[in-house]
Amino acid sequence: MAWFHGRKKPGINEVFDTDPGITDEMPERPYRVLHADLPFYSDPECKKNVEGANLVVLQSEDPKQTHPVQECIPTRKKYRVGQLVQWDLNKDQIWQNNWFKNPDTGVIEKVWEQAVEFMGKVIAAEQKQR
Repeated sequence: MAWFHGRKKPGINEVFDTDPGITDEMPERPYRVLHADLPFYSDPECKKNVEGANLVVLQSEDPKQTHPVQECIPTRKKYRVGQLVQWDLNKDQIWQNNWFKNPDTGVIEKVWEQAVEFMGKVIAAEQKQR
């Protein structure tokens, strides 16, 4: 961890690779991107946009689940609706107490108390179909 050696700890506004990367491995539980690049906010009125990150809404594609599980999670990567992705988190980047406008209802909702960054790779088989 470089910031312990006199360097500045990386922040969310610094240059960051937005490419999620591609993997050839199909995870046991892939996730489908339902919404991408959604803004989120630091205030309940949704007027103070959080800079340097967006939300991605994912749905588990696990055939064993009887009810689809959806996750709304912050990311600094760029995803497209319809992509299949693997689940991977960056526990070093955390956002707290945020809100968003639900894209399906238009209603403002508190999206989480605390969330870590999603950074799952796109599954290659899905990428080739596009």
